[in-house]
Amino acid sequence: MVTTAPTRRSSRCALRDSSRPAPRRTRSPLPSTTSSSDPDPARLIAAAVPALVARLLVSRPDRVHREALALLERPLLAHALSLTRGNQLRAARLLGLNRNTLRKRCRELGLARPRSAARAPGAPEAVSI
Repeated sequence: MVTTAPTRRSSRCALRDSSRPAPRRTRSPLPSTTSSSDPDPARLIAAAVPALVARLLVSRPDRVHREALALLERPLLAHALSLTRGNQLRAARLLGLNRNTLRKRCRELGLARPRSAARAPGAPEAVSI
């Protein structure tokens, strides 16, 4: 009688049939959007786009894209900075940006630098060693 080495298929079946429990499925970190009381943010934004474009075409016809992005990006960056209490590195990581890109966009959008503004009046300046 000739015995053969187990094939990949039989190895997989042996693993599947073992007494180990099946891997658990994890839930999505995003909340479910099936509830009618909690509308989908993407749908809300998509519904607002036509009115936004119409308004921007009247005021700035040559800068619609840039102005529309600024209208969304300014509160997005401000919220990320508030969530991280002004920590630009953590806010950049949260948004998936490079810290220098975040700083540049904040400067271009006129967002104040929260770290330096948060220092109490009369507090000594940081000393570099």
